[in-house]
Amino acid sequence: MLFNSLIFLFVFLPTVLMAYYFCEIKIPGGKLCPRIRLELQNIILVIFSLSFFAWANVDHVKVLISLILLNYIIGFSKHECKTVLLAGVAYNLYILVKYKYLSLILSTLKIGDSVSLLAPLGISFIIFHCISYLMDLYLDKEEPEHSLLCFTLYIAFFPKLIQGPIIKYRDMREQLKYRSRVSSDNLLNGAERFIIGLGKKVLIADLLGETVSQIFNLALGWGVDVPTAWIGCLAYTIQIYMDFSGYSDMALGLGTMFGFHFEENFNFPYRSKSITEFWRRWHISLGSWFREYLYIPLGGNRRGNVYINLFLVFLATGIWHGAGLLFLLWGAGHGLCVVFERRVRGAAWYRKIPGMFKWAATMLLVSIGWLTFRLSDMEQMRLYLSAMTGAGGSASGYLPYTWPYFLHGRPLFLMAFSILGILVLGNETLQERYNDKASRSSGIQVMKYLFLIMVWVLSFVTIVATEYSPFIYFQF
Repeated sequence: MLFNSLIFLFVFLPTVLMAYYFCEIKIPGGKLCPRIRLELQNIILVIFSLSFFAWANVDHVKVLISLILLNYIIGFSKHECKTVLLAGVAYNLYILVKYKYLSLILSTLKIGDSVSLLAPLGISFIIFHCISYLMDLYLDKEEPEHSLLCFTLYIAFFPKLIQGPIIKYRDMREQLKYRSRVSSDNLLNGAERFIIGLGKKVLIADLLGETVSQIFNLALGWGVDVPTAWIGCLAYTIQIYMDFSGYSDMALGLGTMFGFHFEENFNFPYRSKSITEFWRRWHISLGSWFREYLYIPLGGNRRGNVYINLFLVFLATGIWHGAGLLFLLWGAGHGLCVVFERRVRGAAWYRKIPGMFKWAATMLLVSIGWLTFRLSDMEQMRLYLSAMTGAGGSASGYLPYTWPYFLHGRPLFLMAFSILGILVLGNETLQERYNDKASRSSGIQVMKYLFLIMVWVLSFVTIVATEYSPFIYFQF
């Protein structure tokens, strides 16, 4: 079940909202006491979260429940034997390897028969939530959770279950037990954020994805001219951002509807002037996770070689995204860039480089790096890079489509609109001015809500007319 599916939008979400908000209704003799109300609401969210997960594959619910129970029980070993916590971390990693990397490992080592296991959706995110909980216990940053209900909801909460963001237990613990009553403001603000994310996914990422697929298929088949190859690369750069940040917006919006408030997962990453800054703005929860549970334990800035520590973290980031050489190269490439920037950041010549050139270089590296997510092997990577450099072309000398075919109409509008939004809306000064004027102007508020209604209607029409459209990050 996808956030951009009709079954979710018009059946699942309204049902869980009605059940959740029903607990706020007055009963004869008064309202439910806060503790009982919250318990009922948590039970409702757990039931619907498990149902959401089961929609993809009922059998995988057993994997999810077993992980929840095992990590819940292991957590109580904190005061008895902390070694058990590390064993629990190792077991979680084993589960991740089993479903995500075992087939690749066996085929690479040529050991036994090929193994193909269907990985539960969001297994990487589920495992990282479990590991962060156990590591916080091991490092004495958290106490074991005694409520199985609260722990289950932490792991299985459906807005973040499949694709994050990765929320540390200490950032969610208080909200599980003491969050305030839901209100119309929560519902309205959450719906606003959800609609924005839905529009990013359906109206930009999906529609632009049609052009991306067409260009990449041509590049790997007939061949394309150089401008078309670069258009495809730029379009995919926009698509993957709108797709993933759109999901995060929807997840954060859903959380707000139920009274949860999570940290932002994106902060206009395409405005970055270095790869280091890019990772402070892109998938913030993942970067924070790797920093706290891998970079610092490796020694961080204080022990060992800081450059090796940084490189290993990014290498692990690449491996986490998928089993394949291209993901390894992507992680290694970003790691080398971060190490280089760390090495030269104090140099006079580096500081003198204009910000525009730094931004252009960063976006070039980021965009080329995203090709590893779109292409399946090194041969396809070679073919596409050849097209971008002019070394490719058509075997017959005939190209069925050239760049004017793609750089017009809808693709051009979507790319221009996205670039304008990414570069302009990310300006902190403009954001402050808008927020100040919006708070004092009813006209701006009316225009905002009219815009949201338009986005909702257009998204609905597009969903009805579009076939199955999963989120890009589901495969990672």
